[in-house]
Amino acid sequence: MTTPLPSPFIVHDDAVKQAHIDQGRYESLRLQVVELHQEQPLWAERMTKPEGASKGPVILIHGFAQNRFSWHTTHRSMAAWLAHEGWDVFNLELRGHGRSRRRSKTVASSFMDYPLDLSNFSNELYETPFWVGHSLGASVAYMSAAEGLAASKGIVGLGGLYRFGQAGWLLPRLTRWTRQLPMGVRFGDIQIHTGVTGRAFARLFPLLDLAAFGAPIAGWWPGSIEPELAKERMRRGFDYIPVRVWQEMSEWSSADRVPWDDGWRTSTTPCFIVLGDRDTMLYPDEGMAAFERSGAEDKTVLVLDDTHGLTHWGHLDIVLGKHAQQHVWTAVDTWMTDRR
Repeated sequence: MTTPLPSPFIVHDDAVKQAHIDQGRYESLRLQVVELHQEQPLWAERMTKPEGASKGPVILIHGFAQNRFSWHTTHRSMAAWLAHEGWDVFNLELRGHGRSRRRSKTVASSFMDYPLDLSNFSNELYETPFWVGHSLGASVAYMSAAEGLAASKGIVGLGGLYRFGQAGWLLPRLTRWTRQLPMGVRFGDIQIHTGVTGRAFARLFPLLDLAAFGAPIAGWWPGSIEPELAKERMRRGFDYIPVRVWQEMSEWSSADRVPWDDGWRTSTTPCFIVLGDRDTMLYPDEGMAAFERSGAEDKTVLVLDDTHGLTHWGHLDIVLGKHAQQHVWTAVDTWMTDRR
């Protein structure tokens, strides 16, 4: 039986459905749409085995301008796979994203809003969860632990941002241009919807896939994601850009520190850092800082590459690529299972 949630949570939908996990494999899972009903409402998609979870709760945290489709598409789903492996999976949408935007009508005006969201959600669960974050979602987890906002059994950072905008040539220029805005200019709650961009990218996928070989910023390694999956991921997974959060990220790139650096250096929360060798949105050296500066005795890093002639790894394919189940999902499951 699925573990009942404490009273601050409201279950809006509850049904057993067939979920496509990977490579034509379907499994029956219980899907619930869950609301954390507080002053700042938050929404998540919960997945478990129909008979309930055997391992414990995991919160999935999407990245910048993304939503729940970072983890779950109709063609491949890390969220569904983890649920079938026995985890109680909460695919959280931060304020201003996905259902948390449409149904709660709130947006993020600062990066700090996101760690507060994760911590509020975690603190109301029936048991201390693991946190699995992709891209900026990993940063949300790092800061939540560094500031002591909530407890976690362990943090998994997939292509997780720590140092930012200091490698390559395009991102450093974009962040520098952003910092040149007059200091008195504040964009507050302005949000830019990237849905049109996502749909355009979906139509241009074959060209983008080829161009990724030489592009200064590419979302995946060429050939690592099937066209239909990539198109769905771009059509449905591109969300809103909070301009104020981008301004803050641009400030981080001007130094070798992030706001949570001091706290992370003393944090003892176990962490597993997974990076892609050809990730041009988060270069491995920038993500490696999360491992190097963690104060935890229990910390592990895995840099994925083309060992044994497999493939290189980019930013999105580290979660939903053709080889993600074999090389990423199983590693994450094993790491968390060992620390239950």
